[in-house]
Amino acid sequence: GHRVPLLANIGGPSDVAAAIEAGAEGVGLFRTEFLYLDDSERAPSVEQQTEVYRSVLEAFPDRRVVVRVLDAGADKPLAFLHPSEEPNPALGVRGLRALLDRPEVLRDQLTALARAADGLPVHLEVMAPMVADRADARAFAEACRAAGLHAKSGAMVEIPAAALR
Repeated sequence: GHRVPLLANIGGPSDVAAAIEAGAEGVGLFRTEFLYLDDSERAPSVEQQTEVYRSVLEAFPDRRVVVRVLDAGADKPLAFLHPSEEPNPALGVRGLRALLDRPEVLRDQLTALARAADGLPVHLEVMAPMVADRADARAFAEACRAAGLHAKSGAMVEIPAAALR
């Protein structure tokens, strides 16, 4: 047979103990939105994010941890992203494209992840939400490099067009 690792789906540090208790061998999806929901007027600082990310990464030494960057937009409005009015929020600007419209928010999150992982024996991977095409994927990979993040980067394929390209 082929061994398949059990990876947890977490929303923050409060989920780590339950994931470990359940036998998780790492994290397959760390949803970072919880960090941004306490204060929708401003993004958390790089220092605040670094502290939270490091606490999660430290819990999984030598393990895989896949972090999805902020997935927000018209469907999950945050005032600091300045979302536009959308008749159908599910179809509006969201995910990576919302972050590319506010590059400092993406840069700060990637910088915090790079700092959090620095010196830790962890297999960090980062994933962008709502990637539609190669140009989006390239922009995300470039943002990761620019932030000094030495981790695998990838895309969460959620848009039918992305799966067909």
